[in-house]
Amino acid sequence: MSDAATGASPAMAQWFAIKAKHEDALLFFRMGDFYELFFADAQAASAALDIALTARGQHQGQPIPMCGVPVSQAEMYLARLIRRGFRVAIVEQLEDPAAAKARGAKGPLKRDVVRLVTPGTLTEEALLEAGRANFLAAIVPYGPQLGIAWADISTGLFETEATDAAGLPAILGRLDPAEIVADAGIELGPFELRRVGTQRLAMSTPATPEAAKRELAEKFGAASLDAFGDFSPAEALSAATVLAYITATQMGAMPRLSHPSSAGVAGQLAMDAATRASLELLAARGGNEAGSLLGAVKRTVSPAGARLLAGWISAPLNRLDTLLDRQAAWLALRDTGMAEPVRMVLRGAPDMARALGRIALGRASPRDLASIRAALDIATRLAPLLPRGPRLLNAATAALNPAPDLLETLQHALAEPAPLKLEDGGVIAHGYDGELDAERALRDDTRRIIAEFQTELAQRYGVASLKIRHHAQLGYVLEAPATAVESLRGHPELLLRQGMANGARFTHPELSALDQRITEAAFRAAAREKLVFNWLIKQALAAAQPLAACAEALALVDVLQSAAHLAGSGRYCCPELSDDEDFRIEAGRHPVVEAALPPGVSFIPNGCDLSTTQRLMLLTGPNMAGKSTFLRQNALLVVLAQAGLPVPAAAMRLGLVDRLFSRVGAADDLASGRSTFMVEMIETAAILHQAGPKSFVIVDEIGRGTGTRDGLAIAQAVLESLHNNNRCRAIFATHFHELYLLAEALPRLKPHTMRVKEFRGEVVFMHEVIEGAAQKSWGVHVARLAGVPEAVAKRAETLLKSAEKATLAAAPLPLFATLPPAENAADNALSATLAALDPDAMTPREALEALYKLRAEALKTRPGHVEN
Repeated sequence: MSDAATGASPAMAQWFAIKAKHEDALLFFRMGDFYELFFADAQAASAALDIALTARGQHQGQPIPMCGVPVSQAEMYLARLIRRGFRVAIVEQLEDPAAAKARGAKGPLKRDVVRLVTPGTLTEEALLEAGRANFLAAIVPYGPQLGIAWADISTGLFETEATDAAGLPAILGRLDPAEIVADAGIELGPFELRRVGTQRLAMSTPATPEAAKRELAEKFGAASLDAFGDFSPAEALSAATVLAYITATQMGAMPRLSHPSSAGVAGQLAMDAATRASLELLAARGGNEAGSLLGAVKRTVSPAGARLLAGWISAPLNRLDTLLDRQAAWLALRDTGMAEPVRMVLRGAPDMARALGRIALGRASPRDLASIRAALDIATRLAPLLPRGPRLLNAATAALNPAPDLLETLQHALAEPAPLKLEDGGVIAHGYDGELDAERALRDDTRRIIAEFQTELAQRYGVASLKIRHHAQLGYVLEAPATAVESLRGHPELLLRQGMANGARFTHPELSALDQRITEAAFRAAAREKLVFNWLIKQALAAAQPLAACAEALALVDVLQSAAHLAGSGRYCCPELSDDEDFRIEAGRHPVVEAALPPGVSFIPNGCDLSTTQRLMLLTGPNMAGKSTFLRQNALLVVLAQAGLPVPAAAMRLGLVDRLFSRVGAADDLASGRSTFMVEMIETAAILHQAGPKSFVIVDEIGRGTGTRDGLAIAQAVLESLHNNNRCRAIFATHFHELYLLAEALPRLKPHTMRVKEFRGEVVFMHEVIEGAAQKSWGVHVARLAGVPEAVAKRAETLLKSAEKATLAAAPLPLFATLPPAENAADNALSATLAALDPDAMTPREALEALYKLRAEALKTRPGHVEN
């Protein structure tokens, strides 16, 4: 016993012993109808939950701080504690108090932890966000690799991926895990507060990748892990760690998990953490879905559909076959007119996947079975509505009739509506189980049963005035008038219990048995109902695999109808996808900004052409004119297209993007000691090191965080590198409108600007992208719009005019002095000649002659070349 537990009462000694095993968790210590918290746990919980802190007895001469929550309302309090970052150990009474008392047990009831509630292992509806996945992730290093595995025990999803330290932030940004099992040496960045060290639990993890693979194969009933795919050693170790953590927190109980699958071969569009934050894919800056891309395009009608749609948007693909399958499926729903009927059937579909998760962990409520019943009913009505032909719809149709016998059983067995808890009673429908009906009748209709038995006994003994009464000490007795007492004494089965002035009271064996049956009927009815309920649970578990496939199919169809609903509006189109490097958008719109516009206000569309000869767009123009909106608009359209969804445009043709980069709007990173400019340069460096010909880059105001000359030099150097080295498709927005002069030296650079009009002394931003370059920044005008005092604005205007005169008198900035040697005039002429050729229209001889001419021109540019 520790010093802290010295002198503790038996119950408190039990508390100390359990707390020593779970020091970093709050103990919900069951005492009757309450979960009690003591000492520091009570102080922390009372502050977090805003409940009264009291005291219970004394320990070592001091009052014991205590607070408690009712067992019936525990979920509500757990949800608040988990959101505040606490971990909670549920300590239950492992024996019945009445039974313990009957056998003369001494000391406190047996208690122990039955579950650790942590952010990554939640299953209860009240603790989970319906439309968001809840991932537990584990990261394990092996050599130069990091293995990361993640599971959502509420739905059964289980995946892995191998990466390195540089790639980890992008994966964490995509997953947004609720809890991360990782040793201290692994850098988690903004996810640091979600770390849980492996030392915090007595976890049994395999020591080698081979042992991990054997353990995983055994867990999922396969001879080898290879049956589920190709897993690296790091992936196997991280997957085994996830399972070990789940086993430790669930006290040995295992949820229903799908077999592990490696997400590393899924062909995803790569996006780093900065890009995800910039584009606000699933949540806006404040953390809300409103204002995000997901919030703008979501038309799903079920929680599972919302989660799947979020998964598609968070992890766009660059696999053409998969994307074409998705497009074909929602186009079929739109073109056959079945999107709306499907939507109506799906509306309000329950979350069968999460209901299955609770059933597998032994936490099922009657409403979980009701969810399965309702989902199966919806699936049965949905299947005939789906068009045949597209692969995804065919597969969904096949999965939508998983367990017809189970549906029929649940329809007959389960009450409607199902109660919240089994203890509430009324779970099993009347007429399904005869024994249960009899017990309920005895429990609920005692008066009628007593009256019928009274009539029977009166007739049997010939005493019309014979009555059955309930006596506080004797229970049910027969009361006979004085005139009938003697005749009743002659029946041996009747036992005189009490004489009265006007008669006597008798007991009867059948009446005593009925008395006991009535007294115990409620307990027997509850026990029988629990027995039938558990049998229904077993039927559901027996069909868990096809039920899970059905749940996935319902979610998929919900996402497809959502896409068809968007496309059916006539304002979203189906993008034309290919494996080339094309990039053309006609009349594109920003989905989030458009969704936020008030009624009657239309979004001004803009096209974007980054085809082979103009892969780099230089965009100039003032603030407030819409540059940032245009930049993000095109990136978001790429995300939607490569999620397999419709896009807000008149038309779009896209050669699939392998990496997407967005450096639009930077902020400082005070926690890491990085200024805004340093963050900007770090993000810019990542782009220049990683972007390639199939990448898409949007950058805004490179170089604005430093002095004008430094900034312009950096901006020009980055622009040249994007053009010459990375050769990616890019939009480069800048206030340095002088950079448009580079179009003469960079053949694939196309200057564009935001259209601005001056009308009667006022400046009007048209929010339209046109070819050309801005001639000034309109900064003073924007200052006026922001409410800067007029005196300040006028002074700035005067200073600006003086500066412009001085600039005209000075030598121009050396835009061309630092161009790389490869981009000289001869190269430009050579490029122009090459671009003018039309290989498809040339004969073989003409093509050969052209090749010789090009070679001769190229040789002229070499140092030391001498004309013959």
